[in-house]
Amino acid sequence: HDLYFWGQDRMGSLVALFAQLFYKGFGFSAVASESITHYLILLLGFLAFSSFIKSYFFRIILAIVWFFPPMRLIDVTQFSFGLHYSVIAVACYLLNLLNKYRLIPDCQFHTKGHKELRKVPQRRRFDTVIHHLILISVVLLLITAIWVSDMALISVFLFCAVHLYYLFKERGKISLIRRPEIYYGLAGIIVCYFFIHYAKSVADQRANYSSFNDPEATLKTFKIFMNSIADQLVFKTGELLTGIYTYLLFLFLIVFGFQLRSFTSNPVVNRWIVLFLLDALGLFAVIMVSEWTLINDVPRRYFTCTYSAFSFFILLVCDNLVINGRRKLLLHGLLLITVIAGGISAPYAMKYSWPKTLIPKAEVVKEFEQLGKIGVISNYWNSYVNSVSDPEMIKVTPHDQAEVRNYDIVRDVFQRENIYVIRDGWLDAFPDTLIQFNHTLVRAGEEIFIGDCYVCKYRLVDLK
Repeated sequence: HDLYFWGQDRMGSLVALFAQLFYKGFGFSAVASESITHYLILLLGFLAFSSFIKSYFFRIILAIVWFFPPMRLIDVTQFSFGLHYSVIAVACYLLNLLNKYRLIPDCQFHTKGHKELRKVPQRRRFDTVIHHLILISVVLLLITAIWVSDMALISVFLFCAVHLYYLFKERGKISLIRRPEIYYGLAGIIVCYFFIHYAKSVADQRANYSSFNDPEATLKTFKIFMNSIADQLVFKTGELLTGIYTYLLFLFLIVFGFQLRSFTSNPVVNRWIVLFLLDALGLFAVIMVSEWTLINDVPRRYFTCTYSAFSFFILLVCDNLVINGRRKLLLHGLLLITVIAGGISAPYAMKYSWPKTLIPKAEVVKEFEQLGKIGVISNYWNSYVNSVSDPEMIKVTPHDQAEVRNYDIVRDVFQRENIYVIRDGWLDAFPDTLIQFNHTLVRAGEEIFIGDCYVCKYRLVDLK
């Protein structure tokens, strides 16, 4: 019921919005509804972007890059960044359709023959309607991208700037003023400003993400980033395949650089090559100078945007290289081995590094369902995740000294007859009496191990 997830002021709840169709409309579980919706959006992004790639080989590479990212960049499929680029990719695809439904100047009617003269106005009206519908859709998609991820603001700015540059290059300054894209763009800026401003203003939690580091702090951020890469190269992270992937990636980039002289210019694709290269570099620069990045100790998930944009750039360039023989075999073979190593690095790391199992978390916490309708109190990281198998049956909240995202669930927990406490990451042992949210809980059972957690039943005795 929020524009952003549970009162925060970032990451618009696009998936939650459309997942209602499967959750309430078709009765799917919450996990299935989220998964289907999330991957449908990712699939749309993949299909939209693959439309710019001629080679089936590079389309397969894109599928591996997109759906099986390396462990360190796995948030492409989990977080909002994949949604961000899916929406941008669909906007790029629609904008490319404008060449098909180009507005026909009035002067062109006089060049038609008598038999075609009647057909042209009708065709022109149809093309005009489609043209405007596409522009409206593009504007709405760009606003959606910014709502889904604040980082998309840079992508959207570059999207508009690159398109404006090519319009100016093709038509000149005078014709540019007459283009409807200009006015749709201005209207989109106004609508976007008021919508995002309203969405953030009604959020319970607000933070400043626009502060930048001074040079010393930026240098510190860069050192942390470089140390992370160094750890991969010397295999200090315990993720063997991720380290191998890192070496292969550097080797591929060297080979790729030597092949650039064989690039053939393609007017249709050039603008997208420019866009995604600028986007990768621009987002990387902003992340490096952002104060929020350093506050969060330079988290790897922030670089998934650079990974996505730079991957798109690489594949578009590779698809337009004119090479044959050994050069082609070397480039294609090395690229395939690199993305496969990255793709299997995630399940390998889950199995042998952390959490050392491939059993889905949803399956593990499903054990709580055998306790029936319950309320649960725990630390933050053992709270909401333990209700994902059935959020209606299992109500879980962090304890009152942790970050509580939704106080409606706190009320629901204390309305349950059976209340359980998880001590992992919070308590050393289960006390006889526990005060939580001004309610008194008394221990009413023995410790049990369920859902990979140590749990104990408590009884509510104070309803103040």
